[in-house]
Amino acid sequence: MLDPEVRLTIESAGGVAVTLGATEVATGARLGANAAVGGRAVLVNGLPGIMSWLEDGTPVSVAAFIVAGGRIIGITIVIDPARLASLDLPG
Repeated sequence: MLDPEVRLTIESAGGVAVTLGATEVATGARLGANAAVGGRAVLVNGLPGIMSWLEDGTPVSVAAFIVAGGRIIGITIVIDPARLASLDLPG
């Protein structure tokens, strides 16, 4: 469940974008849900996360979630291909 004041940070090749608020974050999540074909739960620097990839195995995104009081209060998503290539991602 998203906290009403959740903060979403997306790191893309074009820079960093921040979205605030549960409604805005949920709307954006629905729009981007079909971008990848595979996904799995992972730990990102000790935080719960999700990694997604294309059918050919190319990583699409890595997301990390900050949870407090049973609610998601922060989400950071990396979609920058160069940054993804530099990360030690699970196979």
